[in-house]
Amino acid sequence: MFKQFNIKSKIFDEPLAVRTEDGGYTFETSGDDWFPVNSQEEVNSIWLSVTGGGEVWVENGVIKYSGAAPTEYHFFDMKTKKFKESQEKKNNFLTSKKEALLTSLADKADKIKNSLLVGYPQTEIESFYRQEKEALAWQVNNKADTPMLKQIARIRNIPFEVLVQKVIEKSEQFALAVGVIIGQRQAFEDKLLTLDTVDDLIKLEKEIEEWKFQVN
Repeated sequence: MFKQFNIKSKIFDEPLAVRTEDGGYTFETSGDDWFPVNSQEEVNSIWLSVTGGGEVWVENGVIKYSGAAPTEYHFFDMKTKKFKESQEKKNNFLTSKKEALLTSLADKADKIKNSLLVGYPQTEIESFYRQEKEALAWQVNNKADTPMLKQIARIRNIPFEVLVQKVIEKSEQFALAVGVIIGQRQAFEDKLLTLDTVDDLIKLEKEIEEWKFQVN
């Protein structure tokens, strides 16, 4: 006997070593509800059944086990001794999977957007909106107040008009890139909301994982 298993508490234990009359040892179970397990392979299969949504039971004094459920929405029918699909569990799984993918999609969009800003210090990133605002205001009215851009141009020692043009061009490029990211995220979301099978959701999940920034 390799191990013993308690059918009620679903735990393993070492078998009891009992001394025989000839001075040797034999191994026994600990009594009621304990059953012998004869190999590591059997231990693994029983434990997989216990932790994987399956069942363990006894027939004619011998432990039987189902193995793990095929999916999270299957259950083991003790009458037929087969796994069956629960529509309620499946619907709950699909809902949960969609919610998880929406979160994953939002995180991926943020990750791609942030990758466009690699190399910029946070102080400069936080100034982008103010730089764009001043540049656009000066473009409309060259008497507009532009304290930030004037300081940048002075310290960089470049013509103010050149800096304004650079800021506007960079702003437009970033807006285009962010528009691509937002559009792709929304396209994924639109597709996600139409799916109603696990296989389709898994396929979409892979597409989201492989999503990389690309200007069409």
